[in-house]
Amino acid sequence: MSEQQPTPRTCTSCSGAGGKAVDTSRDGKTVQHWQRCGNCSGTGVQSGGI
Repeated sequence: MSEQQPTPRTCTSCSGAGGKAVDTSRDGKTVQHWQRCGNCSGTGVQSGGI
């Protein structure tokens, strides 16, 4: 009764960071916010086709 788990792989889109900091300008000020990676849903690990 052994289930084979897929080996976690680092997301190639965000290099395992789970997203990136994005600068946006609002009212003449630069605001930095975190944008989650869409490929790994912010986990930093690619899923094995689940």
